[in-house]
Order: sequence, then structure tokens, then C-alpha cells
Amino acid sequence: MCGIIGIHGPSNVAVELYYGLLALQHRGQSSVGMITYDGNIYPDKDAGLVTQLTKKYEDLGKFEDNHPGPIGIGHTRYSTSGRDDISSLKRNAQPEYLVNPFVAACHNGNIYNGKEILPVCQRSPRTACDIQFLLLPMSQNLPSFVTIDFDHIVEAGKNVMDIIKGAYSTLFLTAGKVRPFLVAMTDPYKVRPMVMGMARDTWYIASESVVLSRLGVKKFQDVDSGSIVTVNPGEDKPEVKKVCKKKKCLCMFEYIYFADPASWIEKVSVHKVRTTLGRCLGKECPVKADIVVPVPESGRRYGIGFSHETGIPLEEGLKKDRKERAFIMQTQQQRETLAETNLSAVDAAIDGKDVVITDDSLIRGTNIGRVIRKLREAGAKKVHVRIGCPPVMGPCYLGIDMRSKMEFIAVDHEKNELRNWDDIAKDIGADSLGYSSLKSLKSAIKGASDEFDVCTGCLDFPGGYPTDMRKEVEELYTKSGNGMRAYEC
Repeated sequence: MCGIIGIHGPSNVAVELYYGLLALQHRGQSSVGMITYDGNIYPDKDAGLVTQLTKKYEDLGKFEDNHPGPIGIGHTRYSTSGRDDISSLKRNAQPEYLVNPFVAACHNGNIYNGKEILPVCQRSPRTACDIQFLLLPMSQNLPSFVTIDFDHIVEAGKNVMDIIKGAYSTLFLTAGKVRPFLVAMTDPYKVRPMVMGMARDTWYIASESVVLSRLGVKKFQDVDSGSIVTVNPGEDKPEVKKVCKKKKCLCMFEYIYFADPASWIEKVSVHKVRTTLGRCLGKECPVKADIVVPVPESGRRYGIGFSHETGIPLEEGLKKDRKERAFIMQTQQQRETLAETNLSAVDAAIDGKDVVITDDSLIRGTNIGRVIRKLREAGAKKVHVRIGCPPVMGPCYLGIDMRSKMEFIAVDHEKNELRNWDDIAKDIGADSLGYSSLKSLKSAIKGASDEFDVCTGCLDFPGGYPTDMRKEVEELYTKSGNGMRAYEC
């Protein structure tokens, strides 16, 4: 799961790219990068947070001077391929680019058939990041710099889409003799979000609507599934070519965890989905308690909904000390360290109370167990856990770094079935545990809409995946284990 942004305007875009990346930081913490273009190529990338890009400059003016150009793309990376050491994270940062012809690319998602792609590519990948599986065939299918136009880009993109398997909302930056091109391409199901909009004769394309809003875009539209799009400064409509006609299948995890609560995905409010699920928890898993305490930040909306439904008052009994997100840290050790140091219990709010804590999901149990211990140390009499997402039982191969089938606390791996909730509650130290239902999840996201489906492959494996992926993900499942990603084995 990553964050991407592209900007094409009449003047330099570097500073706006930087601010856009800051607004996408919640989608990826392992590395950051950007490329601007003015006839020359100005790449910059590093391991770590977005602020790494500006540390060596006195101010943003100096930063802009070193990244000229009216067009550019940027990326915050949540790693789902390659090694996790700092040098590898820096090397595998996106965007990546090639010359002859010039093509730069970044994406959000995951390509799981990379080993099938490389043998048909004339060039070798420079990094271990799966962006290579999009960049190499795209470059190979484009004509020379002199003749590149949107028709050539569409034809090349269609050829790439025909051989790629996985999820990808992708931005390409390329150039013809007449002008440069900012190009967006989505997989046939559009598993990962992408929106676009214009302000002040400048076009913006990004993973989430909240980014466009912060950059001054008043109206935005979702990029369609299986589409190739380009935009041009001053033109009020994008050029769009839909090259694959399948029904959208949106990742449910975007709504329950990854996306900013202020974002809208396919005209659905992320905030509303989470508060609705909190209400559903209040109906489906009621409990007697004195206060509702959300786990910040992603548990807050579930807590609001639960409180509204049950009448149990909401209390900010947990304080988050840092902005990093534990779930998307690179290693288990990093997740455990952050879970231990990132939250403080407010004993004045907790002491002597029966507490309901709300959170978005329960995957490994790393974070929640430590939260419960801290609440008990702060004086909580009882701690009940309510989770907005149904039990996670299978790996995601479409952009969430769940490497092994053995890491899910909700699964009895010997019997290959979901565990009893009471047994899980004992493992994490809770007095009770409740999850939302799959029916409630789907209803909260799409209601009665027939415009799109919801990918729930990690909740209903493999049946929750798009139909034509199910056999492939079952094969990947047999390879997972030993801490390896199945598609890298």
C-alpha cells in the first residue's frame, strides 16, 4: 500500500509535489521519492519519511531550484517487495525511470507475477521493487521520443495490462517531441484508489481525495478501472481510454484502515464507513462498560460510532506519541517496538473503569496486546475489545504486506479454521472480543450499490478475491511461509 501523486501545470511543481507527499505519508513510511521534468530529469529518493527529501536544503526555495519542471510524480512507499534494510529501501524507492525512451513510473498495489514478466523484457531491472514489472514492459512497448503521443501510450499500456497480474494504480511520466505526458493507469478491477482534479490550470492525480483538497482542488473525479488517462495544463477535461471492461472490486482495507478518514473513495466517505461499522459493532457485539476508548488514530471513528449506538461515553484514554503507523512498519521487531513506545494510557481517564477499546483490525495481535496491558496498568478494571474489521484469515497479494499464512491470530493453523473469539481474547489479555460481520462491512462500504464490488480476499480466502484471481492466489498460498513473500519465493 503506497501513496502516489502526479502534477502537470504551467509552472514548477516541486513544492506542491512535496506537500502532496506529506499528505500521503500515512500510506507509506519505508521510503519516498519524486521526479520532475523540464526536458531534463531530476530524480530524488531516500529511505524513510517524506521530510528526508528536504533535509539537505536551507528552504523550499532551494529545494524547488534543484527540482525544476512543470510536471512530476511522487511516491511514498509501503514495501511489499525487496529487502527491509535501509540501503535496500533507498534503492527500491519509487519513482524509477529509464531513458531511450524516457519513462518514469510509480504505483500503488502489488504485482504478483513478476517472474513471468521479466523473461519477456529486453532490459534487466535495476531494483528489486515490483515497479520494474510495469516500467520495463511499458518502455519496451513505446516508440522513440520523436513519435510518442497518447495513442502510442494507450497501445503500450494495453499491452502491459494484458500481461500484468495484481493490483496497480500507476502513474507514468514520459515525453514526446511536442510535449511531456502525465499518464494514469489502473488495473482492470481498480483495487487501489486514484482520483484526479484541476485547479489554477494545473492537473493533480493522487491516491486520495484528501490530497487534492489540501492542494486547492474543489472538484475531483475517480479514475475508472482498466483505464489509461492523460491530462494537459489548461485543458478542462482529461483524455481517457478505457481498455479493459470489468466491474470495479475495491479493497476493503482502504476503507477500514489505510485511507485518510477525510477521503472519499468512489463517492463513499471513509469517515462514514468507519462510524457506521462502529454502530454495527454496538448492535452486534454489545457490552456493559463505563467508557469507550478508541485506539488512535484509526480506531477513533469506530469508537465514535460505537459510542453513538450504545450511549457509552467516548473518552480519549490513549495518547499517541508519534505519527508512524505500527501496522506498516517493515519488520515484526519494528512493529513491536513502536507498539510498545507509541501509545500512553491516560490513567486519570482509565482508573477504576470498565473500558471498551475500538480499533480498525486485528491481524497479528502485536499492537492490541500491549494496549490492553497499558490500560490495565493505568487502572482499568475490565478491557473489552471491539474490532471494525471481520477476522483476517488469509494473505493479501494485492498490496498489503502479509507475508505468511502463519501470522494471523484469528486462524487455527493446525485445523485451518477460524478460532473461537474467546480464545483470541485470552491470547491478547482482553475480557471479551467482538468483530464486525462481513455482511455489515460490505453494507457499510457499498450499501445497495451495484456499481462496484469489494475485495475481501483476506477475510474470505480465496472466495473474496476477484474470480479470475482465485486459482492463482491459492497457488501462492501453498508457497507462503518461513517469512518469505509467496510471490518472491
